[in-house]
Amino acid sequence: MIPYASSLDHVGYFTQNIEDAALALEVLAGRDDKDMTTSDLPVPEYSALLKREIKGKTIGVFKTVLDAVKDPVIHDAVEKLADDLKAAGAHVKEVEMPVELMELIAPVYKTIANAEATANHSNLDGIRYGMREDGESVEEVMMNSRTKGFSSYVRARFVIGSYSLFDENQDRLFRKAQKIRRLIVDAYAKMFEDCDVVLAPAAPNVAPLIESASSVRFGVDAYEEEHMQLANFSGYPSLTMPLGWEDGLPFGICLSAKPFEEQTLFDVAAGLEDLIKFERKELA
Repeated sequence: MIPYASSLDHVGYFTQNIEDAALALEVLAGRDDKDMTTSDLPVPEYSALLKREIKGKTIGVFKTVLDAVKDPVIHDAVEKLADDLKAAGAHVKEVEMPVELMELIAPVYKTIANAEATANHSNLDGIRYGMREDGESVEEVMMNSRTKGFSSYVRARFVIGSYSLFDENQDRLFRKAQKIRRLIVDAYAKMFEDCDVVLAPAAPNVAPLIESASSVRFGVDAYEEEHMQLANFSGYPSLTMPLGWEDGLPFGICLSAKPFEEQTLFDVAAGLEDLIKFERKELA
């Protein structure tokens, strides 16, 4: 792994079930003296302490996101899940964030991420680090190396990031984005004041087929798609898990918890795993 955007990066991993996810975090979490973003707190034995329970837990349903989901299958499945949670003894409540802040998630993320990525990868110039492509001068070597060494999508991100870091633009773009990020995180934190976890649709659509996936570099931003960047902004632990199928393609939910409440997150997720009873299928 290499850093992309240092203040936003999260380590992600895939497992077959919640118990394995808990076990994997035991290995990945903890202090690393070569990583300034790691914590000194001891890492619990999440898998050994796992309680598959939702009774008595307070679960917030992220209404702002759910209301924006247009697919009736996904929308109805999440609402049914909320009813099933109530029947299983959980306390379910709707939680919201101001729409004006939700609409700023994507532009703020792109501004900060592209700027930090540009700074983190500035040494990959073919002179000090990175692949080297020859040229007639130092400047040409750097230009050729960075042109050939990065895809057009990455180069576009670096151009945007460089623009945000120009001296004349930092206050107007980069620092302003950082200030808005703080407002977003503060509003996000309020949703957890009376909740153990917050639940939302992971995406507004089912998983796309490879041949139907969009190749658009920078599409229209929609917070029902971008809302999981809130975990990157805040550092709150978050996981996604499957909920159902639509036309043979899966869709899921996202669960998030307060900082260092990973055990609660795993406990509720394991309880949901038993409640949902997701049917595995072999995809064609």
